[in-house]
Amino acid sequence: MFGGLYAAAYGVGGQALLRRLVDRLGPVVALPVLGFGPVVVVADPALAKQVFTAKPDVLLGGEGVGPAAAIYGRRSMFVLEEPEHLRRRKLVAPPLHGAALRGYVPTIEAATRSAMASWPAGAPVRMLDAARDLTLDVIVQVIFGVHEPTEIERLGAPFAELLDLAVSTETPVRYAARRLGALRGWGTLSAVNRRIDELVLPMIAARRSADARGDATDVLGMLVQARSEDGDRLSDEEIRADIITLMLAGHETTATTLAWLADLLSHHRPVQERVRAEAETGATAYTEAVINETLRLRPPAPITGRMTAGEYRLGDYTLPPGTRIVLLLDVINRDPQTYPEPDTFAPERFLGTRPGPYSWVPFGGGIKRCIGASFSMCELTTVLHTMLREAELRPVSGREESPPAHAAPVLVPRHGARVHVRPLSGPLSRKGAVSA
Repeated sequence: MFGGLYAAAYGVGGQALLRRLVDRLGPVVALPVLGFGPVVVVADPALAKQVFTAKPDVLLGGEGVGPAAAIYGRRSMFVLEEPEHLRRRKLVAPPLHGAALRGYVPTIEAATRSAMASWPAGAPVRMLDAARDLTLDVIVQVIFGVHEPTEIERLGAPFAELLDLAVSTETPVRYAARRLGALRGWGTLSAVNRRIDELVLPMIAARRSADARGDATDVLGMLVQARSEDGDRLSDEEIRADIITLMLAGHETTATTLAWLADLLSHHRPVQERVRAEAETGATAYTEAVINETLRLRPPAPITGRMTAGEYRLGDYTLPPGTRIVLLLDVINRDPQTYPEPDTFAPERFLGTRPGPYSWVPFGGGIKRCIGASFSMCELTTVLHTMLREAELRPVSGREESPPAHAAPVLVPRHGARVHVRPLSGPLSRKGAVSA
C-alpha cells in the first residue's frame, strides 16, 4: 500500500517532492515504490562518488536504469552490464570524439542556420519545440550521413515517435507493471520498433557491402567499420541497438539543455553578450562555462540509478540485495558545500576550473558516464555561437522558466522556453514559422 502511495506521490510531486524529503530527512532516504522494489534516494556528493566508483559487479548500472531498457532495448549499451558494456563502449566511442567530432561542426552550423530561417520574425519562438526539431535534424545527419530534407524527415520520424514514448508517463507505469505483461503487450512500442528495423537494417546491410570502399564520415558507417584490437566487430543487432541509443540520448537531452540555455541567456544579457563575443573570435572557454552552469542548475535527466547485486554498505547504511539506489543529480548539483549561492546562475564558477566529477553530474559518472557528453558539448557550443552571431535572444516573460511540478524522465521548461529571436541585421525568414 505504501509503495503505491509513494509511486503516486512522486508522479504528482516529481523532483520537488524528493528534494523536500531529503531536506527534511537527510541525504539518504529509503522508501518502497510499487513495481520498483526497495528504493534508496541519495543526495550527497560523497555518497554519489562511492556509488559511481563501485565495482560494476557490486552495483549494476543496467538494472539501475530499468525503465530505459523498455525503450532502448536489452541489447543497448546503455543497459548492458560488464564486461559487455565496456566492449561495446570501446567500439562505439570513436565516432563521438576527436577528429570525427570536429567533422560534424559544419553540419551543425548549417542545420542551425536553416532552422533559424524557419523561425517567426516578430513573434516568440517556443525554443523547446524548435530545439527538438533542430537536434533531430542534426543527429539524423550525423548518424546516417543524409542531408536532403525529405530523407532527414523520413529517417527521423520513427525515432521521434520512440522518443515520445521514452519521455511519456506511460513508460514507468508499464515498467512498474512489467510482471503483469504490460511491456510484452505494448503494441505501440512494437510497431515503432518494426518501422525502425525496416529503415535501419537495410542501411546496415548496404554499408556492409560498401565497407571496403573507404573511410566513413557518418556514425553508421564508422560503426560498421569499427574493429577492436583483436578484430572484434559489432553485429547488425548491436549496431541497430546503438543507433537507437545514440539517436535518443543525442536528441532530447541536448534539445532540453538548448531550451534552458536560450531562456537563461535571454534573462542574463551580459552573459549573452559575452558568449556572442566568443562566437566572433572562435574561443569557447566562457561558452562552455555557461553550458556547465546551465547543466548544473537544470540537468535534463534529474536522476540515475544502480542496483545492488548483493548486500552493500552505503555510507553508514547496509542495503540488501536488489535495492535500487537513485541518485538525485539535480540536488547534488546544488550542494551548498560545493557551490556558494547554489541557486544563482553564475557561469564564472566554472571559468579556469573543471567541474568536480562527483559534485557536477549532469552526465552521470563512473564507467557508465554518458558516452555522448563530448558530442553534446560540441553541438551546444556550435549552435549557440551560430545563433548569437546572427541574432539576439530576448525574454517573453520577466521570470525565468522552471521545471514542471510533476515527475518526468527529462526536466523540460514548464512553458517551453518562449523567447524572442531578433536578427542583428535583417529580418529572419518567415517561411515555415514555428508555432509560438
